[in-house]
Amino acid sequence: MEPLSLSPHLPVTGPWPVLATGSPFAGRVGELEQIRRVLLSRRGPRGVLVAGPAGIGRTRLLQEAWALAPRRRLISLQPRAECGTPGDGRGSLRLPVTARALAEVARLAGRDRAQAWLLSVDDAHLLGPELWPLLHEAAGYPAVKLVVSVTSDGHRLPPEIQALWSDRALVRMDLQPLDAAGVRELTDSLLEGGLGQSSAARLAQLCGGSPRLLREVARAAVDQRLLARSEGSWHFVGEQLPVPPSVLELVDPQLRSLGEAGREILELVALAGLPRLTSVERFCGAELLEELERQNLLRIVDGGTDPAGGPRVRIAHPLASYALSCGLPPLRRRRRLRDWLAAHHGLSALMADDDCLRLAEWHLDAHETPPRALLDRAVEQSLRELTLPSAVRLTRAGWRHYPGEDTAELHARALTASADFPRLAGFITAVRERGPGYARSLERAEAHGMLLQARYKDLEGLLPRLPSGEQAYYRMVARYFQGGFADALHQAEVLRRNGPSRHALEAGLIMMGALCHMGLPDQALRLYATLREEVDGAPGGPAKFHADSLEELHASALHYCGRFDEAERIYWREYSQAVQNHHVRVDAQRGLALGHLLHDRGIIEAALKCFTFTSSYRVGWRQWQVKAGIHAALAVTCLPADRRPDDPLPDGLTAGEAGHCAVFLAVVEARRHHERGATGAAVRVLHDAVAGALANGAHADVAIGLHECARLSLPAPEPAVAEMRLEGAFLRARVAYAEAYRSREPKLMGRVARAFADMGAALFAAEAYAELARFHQRAGGVKAATAATAQARELLRGCGPVDTPPLRFLGQSSLLSDRERLIASLAAGGLSDKEIAERLSVSVRTVSNTLYRVYRKLGAENRRDLRTLMARRNGL
Repeated sequence: MEPLSLSPHLPVTGPWPVLATGSPFAGRVGELEQIRRVLLSRRGPRGVLVAGPAGIGRTRLLQEAWALAPRRRLISLQPRAECGTPGDGRGSLRLPVTARALAEVARLAGRDRAQAWLLSVDDAHLLGPELWPLLHEAAGYPAVKLVVSVTSDGHRLPPEIQALWSDRALVRMDLQPLDAAGVRELTDSLLEGGLGQSSAARLAQLCGGSPRLLREVARAAVDQRLLARSEGSWHFVGEQLPVPPSVLELVDPQLRSLGEAGREILELVALAGLPRLTSVERFCGAELLEELERQNLLRIVDGGTDPAGGPRVRIAHPLASYALSCGLPPLRRRRRLRDWLAAHHGLSALMADDDCLRLAEWHLDAHETPPRALLDRAVEQSLRELTLPSAVRLTRAGWRHYPGEDTAELHARALTASADFPRLAGFITAVRERGPGYARSLERAEAHGMLLQARYKDLEGLLPRLPSGEQAYYRMVARYFQGGFADALHQAEVLRRNGPSRHALEAGLIMMGALCHMGLPDQALRLYATLREEVDGAPGGPAKFHADSLEELHASALHYCGRFDEAERIYWREYSQAVQNHHVRVDAQRGLALGHLLHDRGIIEAALKCFTFTSSYRVGWRQWQVKAGIHAALAVTCLPADRRPDDPLPDGLTAGEAGHCAVFLAVVEARRHHERGATGAAVRVLHDAVAGALANGAHADVAIGLHECARLSLPAPEPAVAEMRLEGAFLRARVAYAEAYRSREPKLMGRVARAFADMGAALFAAEAYAELARFHQRAGGVKAATAATAQARELLRGCGPVDTPPLRFLGQSSLLSDRERLIASLAAGGLSDKEIAERLSVSVRTVSNTLYRVYRKLGAENRRDLRTLMARRNGL
């Protein structure tokens, strides 16, 4: 969401943005693990050679590597800082400090072979050939490990450097730009308060995976006051991002060495984004292109998803690409645009190749009005590809230059998709002031905005002004978000039969979601096959715009069926594509779905990262913001107390506001009540949630509520819900767990544990085995109890840190009753006997006597021993 009305030419007033102190080490986990293995190995390579262009993160990787060998004595050398010049890696530089250090490490390593050394040399290509014998000598000692970095900006490395890795003395690691997930993680941490969703996506997209460029652009934006505060995060002012002087200083030497023809080609490639090789060849001969490629300034890449096929051309280094695409003044951009169009004999050939989006933005950057046909195609492309920041910009230009009902509605639609509701409201007000004829076309957009902000009462007041088919659509979606799944399913079925064709797919999506909540995922999978055929046969338009949600719901149905592996593959694919393509808001929605599955698998910390990773959650659609907060809180309650972050749950959230996530909110509240010892309140919350879910036909939510009652050792609600109709192994296993706990039936609990384990729900399976151990222990089956405990501990090894009631005192819990486990947990958490008595509404004597029995059963002497026993629940 961008600020409402700020001009890039006016000073920004308000709070001053501050760069965050420090930044996360993002996107290099695999590289760091490879370095760790080399440094810890006693045989094999003597170290690692890290190669990569400037700004790729070589220095930071070396710094992170220092902590991997804490028992080694570190010597860190930085020739660039010592010589004070960039150097080209070809000449011989006299570095007396470095030379003395190399000689010293060689001497000491030879004299004291018991001392382990770590020699780190950053920008080692600046050492010069006369110093390489010393480095080779140091590398030859068994007690010395090396971590060396060199630049690969097109210069040939000296043979002495090549010998280090070609002889396998060092493992060579060529760093690539950060992947999209690493870029987003780093981008979100650059400023205190974080970047807003659209600004973060713009920065990530333009910086091409260069950590240095990300930091330099953020620093320049702070220095030049080009950031504004809105909706709790920072946003770039205007369309163009700053070009830091430091970046120009790094890029300028390479550009100065080029002739005018070579510079023009680089400018065209940068402005065109990722042009086809055949288009670039219209401007220059093969010799010039080959020379630019030889200098590592241009690269030819596979067209990939290009429908027309054929290779593409891109600038080799992100810094040069950014400087050329963002740093050119408007008049020079305009000249390059005219050259591009003239070479292609106008727009027709370019539009036929579907390069419309980048070409239309090029027009706007050059302060030229894009032709209407080009703009229409570009808007369609941006919405189809979910490039929402571009869609907002292009539709705004369409309304400004070609005002009409169609362009007004498109701009409102883009603002709604981007969750930019303040600007949507301002735009609708401005259009109504312009004339009543335009306002009629925006009523659908206004209704959509109300729906996605959960303003259901306002929506009901607006709906009578819409056609009956539109009214049915909005009432269907609203009912689904409010948790009325049976009603929503019925309305969706009617809408698919009798409503407008443009809402047929969305009605089908609502049907799939409702069927999953109603406990009928098998039916949802059958409906998916029908909808998939409809989408594949659709020519485009709204069906294609919403088609990406179809795969998410497909995975959700598989998830509810207990087919976790299939669901996870789809979730990861859809989430990765959204992040990789910088799809604002969509990445948050896909990450939320993936996190839900990871939570049910028991991988809690990974799930929590999915719920809180991207800044898109801060200003997204209301329903997804609430859902993200509830699921994050759900994950937090499964973590040990010392690993829990701040409370992510929105303040004062009620069951009515939670809507389709009401049962998950109830689970969060019940767990919190249970931790405080307020078991009566926990029972009331869960029983009310189960009753509400039954009333709405949400049998899957009922299964979740029943399962949670058993996990917290709480009584199940009455009357029994045996008449529930449930499909899918996962939902049935959750209800079977509740029944096995109620009946204390070991055979049934054993089947439940195996079912959970087979589908990949490791945490739920471990809890079932923990309860099974208690059943066996009470029946005198010590050997069976020991086996079940071992199974639980083995499953927990893949979960990471977790702490749930069934797992507390694992191994000893079979000796304790439910009340004894609860009191022991409260005592281990630091509460006094009096505080526990007040929370449980019992006498202090009862608490003291219960703890005495617990101590005798567990062999503990005090509360400290209880905490120790809880810490051993993973068998570590």
